[in-house]
Amino acid sequence: MRPQGDRQRTPVEGPQGVSGWVEPPPPAGSAGGLGAAVVGVLRAARSVNAAIAAPPERRSVHAFRQRPLVYGAMATYAVASIGLMATRQVGLTSEHALILALVGFAVIGRARPFVWDWLPFLFVAVMFEDLTGVGAKIAGSVHVLAPIVLEKSLFGGVIWTWWLQEHIGVGEFGRGLGVVLAGEYLFHFAAPLVAALWLWVWHRDHFGTFVGAYVMVMAAGFLVYLLYPEMPPWLAAQHGHLPPVHRIVVETLQKLGSFGTLYASADPEPNAAMPSLHVSVPMVIACAVVVVRGVRRPSSWLWMLYPATISFGVIYLGEHYVADVVVGIALGVACYAAAELGYQTGCGGGRRPITVPVGAPHREGLR
Repeated sequence: MRPQGDRQRTPVEGPQGVSGWVEPPPPAGSAGGLGAAVVGVLRAARSVNAAIAAPPERRSVHAFRQRPLVYGAMATYAVASIGLMATRQVGLTSEHALILALVGFAVIGRARPFVWDWLPFLFVAVMFEDLTGVGAKIAGSVHVLAPIVLEKSLFGGVIWTWWLQEHIGVGEFGRGLGVVLAGEYLFHFAAPLVAALWLWVWHRDHFGTFVGAYVMVMAAGFLVYLLYPEMPPWLAAQHGHLPPVHRIVVETLQKLGSFGTLYASADPEPNAAMPSLHVSVPMVIACAVVVVRGVRRPSSWLWMLYPATISFGVIYLGEHYVADVVVGIALGVACYAAAELGYQTGCGGGRRPITVPVGAPHREGLR
């Protein structure tokens, strides 16, 4: 959402042509040791955030010239994804279709600001889907017993997935609850797109923070999957390490024309339970909504029900252990806080675009 107030002023790009935000003044005492390190961290955070998502006030049609490596790499990968799909190493996802459509829309002048803002966001989603399949081949040994022993030791021998399915997942109520939670679980793939579109249309000054947090969550999740591949409860039960556990999402989809088999076979890396990104991403979304609507408004905090219900859901559905959920919540909060800190420090303490009188000449590319 554009800043309200003085309508006789219009934002322009900063002197570097990369960010429209005011350069923060160096903190006092930054000449030596610790101060210099702080300045370096703040500048690095600002540079990373600027590379991930451009400020909302930039409307340049020459963004490719400003960041040829960033956008060139994304365009190249978008085309390379076709080759990956052709060799059946990865499947066609909604993000693939959207990112290729955006590349096509880039030829339309008025659509370019939208394209420049959304390409980094969708690029990360597509790359994560592709790299997950590659990561399954290079990840370390799968951890099977450690999460089971941890959960039993913390909860008096109880594995919550099995306990919930055994005590709740019976009768009409259990079946209805499974359908609702499976729907919420599957909405995970559309939720960040919906949230990002809402922010881009109505609260564009927060769009960059959301994209930055989303990028960090996905990157951190991928790295942990490589370093600590963990078998989920439903798969551990199939291997005899747990009592029978239903994979309710697959069973629900199977009743809708055998989509369950298709969904199960499309997962390139089932041993990616720690952390639960199905919880981390909703936490990022909830944090963004709370910040946009105002942290002092009690109604804003109702959005925390989204990560809370999905946290319960992924355990009940047999997809994750309690530890996966706890780490997922912490990861979402930490990544959003880091992204918000990066933008606040990069904006000199706030989201303030550089402005000049309307009558002043515009730089080339601002149309």
